[in-house]
Amino acid sequence: MIRIVEKSGDRHMGQRATKDPAYDFVENPNPLDIIEQTAENQRFPYERNADCELILLSGGKWTDQRLCFTFLPDCEALQLMLIFEPRVPERHIEEVLRLIARMNANNWLGHFDYLSDEQLVLFRYGMPLRDSDLTVAQSTDLIELALEACDSFFPALQYVLWGGMKADDAVSASLFETAGEA
Repeated sequence: MIRIVEKSGDRHMGQRATKDPAYDFVENPNPLDIIEQTAENQRFPYERNADCELILLSGGKWTDQRLCFTFLPDCEALQLMLIFEPRVPERHIEEVLRLIARMNANNWLGHFDYLSDEQLVLFRYGMPLRDSDLTVAQSTDLIELALEACDSFFPALQYVLWGGMKADDAVSASLFETAGEA
């Protein structure tokens, strides 16, 4: 992604096509650089294997979390995925899908999904970044959003998988426990 800035200052001039010598072409920072900076500031361990992928590790309330960030330069979009372990046994798929629908009804940002090929549940959030840069504040919010959503979902998922509860009962039980800890 290219941004044009006025040579005499740092004022952002948008993506205006010009050959005027008073302007320079400046490449926008990779949003994963900002995620990396946020991880360092928050003391989260992370791995950066490539320019387009970063994995951040965090101790969640109920289990350790792996947040996978992917930057898609062609789309100018950032995607966050957080995959839940363990795999969903065949006998629980239908109830897990009900649980996902119920939890998604309460999410304003991001959503839970089920990958049938791998039998895994995940949280996903996509953020378009066309003509804009990711800020440290947005990066922090994105990480907190994912961790909070997953911390609220994890107990309900466990109730369905290991307790044999129905989705509605699992959500009620997990919300009751959360309210009791406040």
